[in-house]
Amino acid sequence: MANKVVKVPDYEPSARQTKFHQATAFEVLYGGAAGGGKTAALVAEAITYALEWPKSRVYVFRKTTPELKQSVVPEFLKQTADYMNIAKGVKFNSQDSVFNFTNGSIVQLAYLESPADMYRYQSAEMHLLLIDELTHFTKEQYEFLKTRVRSSLKNPLKIMCATNPGGIGHAWVKSYFIDITEPETIYTDENENTRIFIPAKVTDHVSQDFIDSYSKVLNSISDPNLRRAYRDGDWDIFAGQAFEEWRREKDGKDYHVVSPFQIPPHWMRWMAYDYGYNTYAAAVWGAIDPITNRVYIYREFYETKMIVGKQAEIMKMMESDERVMMHLADPSIWKAVGNAETGELIAKIFMNHNIIFSPANNDRKAGKAAIHEALAPQADGLPRLQVFSSCVNFIRTFPNLPVDINRPEDIDTRSEDHLYDAVRYLLMNQRQGNIAEPIIPQAALDRRNKYARNY
Repeated sequence: MANKVVKVPDYEPSARQTKFHQATAFEVLYGGAAGGGKTAALVAEAITYALEWPKSRVYVFRKTTPELKQSVVPEFLKQTADYMNIAKGVKFNSQDSVFNFTNGSIVQLAYLESPADMYRYQSAEMHLLLIDELTHFTKEQYEFLKTRVRSSLKNPLKIMCATNPGGIGHAWVKSYFIDITEPETIYTDENENTRIFIPAKVTDHVSQDFIDSYSKVLNSISDPNLRRAYRDGDWDIFAGQAFEEWRREKDGKDYHVVSPFQIPPHWMRWMAYDYGYNTYAAAVWGAIDPITNRVYIYREFYETKMIVGKQAEIMKMMESDERVMMHLADPSIWKAVGNAETGELIAKIFMNHNIIFSPANNDRKAGKAAIHEALAPQADGLPRLQVFSSCVNFIRTFPNLPVDINRPEDIDTRSEDHLYDAVRYLLMNQRQGNIAEPIIPQAALDRRNKYARNY
């Protein structure tokens, strides 16, 4: 009788799981929706690393010991069954929750239920750190575990995590992994560390039977927000959210966020600006499809601690090859000084750079209503407002806006609302049919028309 082939890990990755395993970033987050095979992927990564790198130290974390026993341990035993029983290549010490490999590697199953548990790992050396359900952990706990990723050997150091939306860590995980750039795109921080988010849904599972059966479970969730989180992997939800209708995608297709495309030259373009220095200066550019009346936000400007003259210079450069028919801004820029030495107003400094603003409608209640209207679907099933995926700061901040508990018809102005304000100005004028040449002093009009002839 032929010898049985020992396969370890005993695991067939899906296309999505393969992207997770092949990710080259130092920190990798996998998942989003439930049923994407997150735990199986983490376990396979742990076993593969332990076999590939002798004497390696792999740590797999869940929040509590019962969670480890319920999901991680069974998956380990499944993927190592033949290797453990036939090849005798690995042994499981259930008392210490550790898998010992014959090449000297270990896979330690670990928990971090309370702040005091962090000190259990103060002397630990982790070569590969794996965390299942990352949103169950605080940022402080994650940052502490990161400091334990170190080695005197030559094996590569890496952190790989998996999770669903929700939980106590939802906000920081979303900010750290999801909002920084587009999915499946490596982000490099100021210290040259890299991280990436690989999204997955139940439809990415390798088993069609599992997809069919578990999809029924997810579709039956009565709470719409919970259903969005677990079925769709939607990170843009939370209690008190000002714009619950926001969807990056819907039914697997682009919805409020779309890939950038070349805007036809005959489409009307206009811009709106919200001044800031200590906070953020924010501007958005919009274009309208004359056939569908759909508005596209195709560009953003978002900077802090930048003087007005530099803001104006950069914005003018950004739109230098376009015909922008109107520039809108909060009326306060005609009262606020932008240069303490010259006493010039903010509006005047922009005029010096050939950006001539018109006062925007600053009605906050009506502005919020205008955005709700723009987010709603039209006759073709798509919303009237869509945002280019390159506008990463708007996509990051807009879904996080909370309502003002004292004025539910407005958003909480203590939140990061600068790009929201700019979009509010943009849509208020489009809503009123005011996208046209503004009424401005003749001298300024002559100056702008002289500049326009240079196009």
